[in-house]
Amino acid sequence: MSTNPSHSDLPMPAPELKTDTIRIGGAVVCVLSGDLYLGTAAVGDRTLREALDPVPDLLAIDLNAVELFTADGLNLLLALRDSAHAEGVPLVLVSPSRGVRQVLEMTGAVDAFTVYDTVEEAIARHGH
Repeated sequence: MSTNPSHSDLPMPAPELKTDTIRIGGAVVCVLSGDLYLGTAAVGDRTLREALDPVPDLLAIDLNAVELFTADGLNLLLALRDSAHAEGVPLVLVSPSRGVRQVLEMTGAVDAFTVYDTVEEAIARHGH
């Protein structure tokens, strides 16, 4: 580590992806913030699969605070969508950040997901 004082105010490199899981009635909301890429995909995958484990009425993934979103993050969401579908659980995305939205649109994956502006709207639309 450098002892150069100009580096002392740099943010710590980890964790790059923060997760928070909230239960609202029968729905589970996973809030992801930070960077979702190859290096953090395992953290995201574990959190999201744990959220799917109790087989909620709805799984909503809040992506508003995701800054870096790569193909690895997209592949994680697509795989999770397939797992949720197999369990009969609707999976929706909530308030994707500009970066997430750009990746979804550029890859055509935007059509693979139902997207809501707010968690409240997602829950209301799914009748829970």
